[in-house]
Amino acid sequence: MFDIEKVSWNEVQEQVRLVNPELAKICDYINPNGRYPLFKIRYPYGAKIVDTGVFNLPTTTNELVPLSDERVPTYLKEKLGYCRIPLSLVLHNNNEVFVESTDRVIPLNFFKEGNLFGVFESSGALAGTLLKPIWTVTAGARSVFMIPKIGDKAGHGKIKRGLGISSEAPTNLLDQWETFKDITYRGGGLNLWYNEILVFSNEWINPNCKNASWLKFQQYLFKTNWAHSKLLMDSIEFGLIFASFSEIISKKCLKPRPYIIDTIKHLISIAGGSGVAFKPATDESSLPISFIQNIYVNLYNLKSHIPTIMHPGKLDEAKQQVYYSLACPTTLESSPITPNARSIIEDEREIRVLINLFLKTVNNRPSNSMIDNSIKFEFFHFDSDKYGEILESNKIIIDDDRFNHASIVESPTRTFCANALFFRGCIRVSTT
Repeated sequence: MFDIEKVSWNEVQEQVRLVNPELAKICDYINPNGRYPLFKIRYPYGAKIVDTGVFNLPTTTNELVPLSDERVPTYLKEKLGYCRIPLSLVLHNNNEVFVESTDRVIPLNFFKEGNLFGVFESSGALAGTLLKPIWTVTAGARSVFMIPKIGDKAGHGKIKRGLGISSEAPTNLLDQWETFKDITYRGGGLNLWYNEILVFSNEWINPNCKNASWLKFQQYLFKTNWAHSKLLMDSIEFGLIFASFSEIISKKCLKPRPYIIDTIKHLISIAGGSGVAFKPATDESSLPISFIQNIYVNLYNLKSHIPTIMHPGKLDEAKQQVYYSLACPTTLESSPITPNARSIIEDEREIRVLINLFLKTVNNRPSNSMIDNSIKFEFFHFDSDKYGEILESNKIIIDDDRFNHASIVESPTRTFCANALFFRGCIRVSTT
């Protein structure tokens, strides 16, 4: 009934070595035998591996069943129930961690092949503390959307009739995930894309192990736990720096709205490598991109524009570029947006001024771990700015040809969609 494969370390050590050599070396040092089982589990695109803190198992019919469900064998409950989210290694394709409210989706983290999730919860189990997570983990990216507008009811109707999907035409950017998921399920894409994780059993999370080999494993978990806590550490450091920043703002008689401050905090966390932004998808690791693009070109009949798809990403490597949009707010903090007559370009100008002030404040500190001098912020909008402070969005593609990417055979007449909603107040964060 359940699509789960029980394996030993010897059966998966080479696969783990390909995605996480450091962890594989530690496990080789432990030299675990068959008494320390692991479980390989595959999920289809969009499946909620964790749903608001509840770990789910897939059935052979693509149903998701909570680990606590009566249909789950007692053996699996015993092996995987040592904490709310058991320690899991991403073996194939990516995962997104997010929280969701009635009107907002907030990406918290994005895991690639070789990353671990469930680290907070399993570390809590080692420490004898039961954590109650509130986040969700999906197979593939949840915060995905196409750059050209795809809300046309006539075009969407062709997809509904052709594939038999039930979702309505998306009305905002982050609604598109439901449609992409339905297209994958109904259109025959389930066999084209999967996410595979390796789940560690309770024998691996044993606080009573005292020998050096197990201590190395536990040390690795706590080191990873600390890295995952960077978003929290950044927010604490930002709070300390913000006292000096506030004095500078007051001296200059600036009175930014709370919404502007929330946005600046998020941009700084993106620049520091902990906050999640967006980037163009150029491979299949986050979603079945070629399958979805093909549906929108040939069935929806998307005209003239390249079907660029955005997915979550972090500024975690040199010479990278990621994007944030005021038209798609995903800030962790969400102060009410007070009514005002200002345009988004005016908000961008204010954010630009305050970001530059903040960078001066940080660079004047004797110790600065939040952001380095290689970070660059650029501001874009599809309307021209009479002051020349905000760049026109059609300039984005000059320095980032990922927006030209499409996995299907393209007509040479297709163009970059520079007037898309995402570019209505777009901020590029890059490392030089």
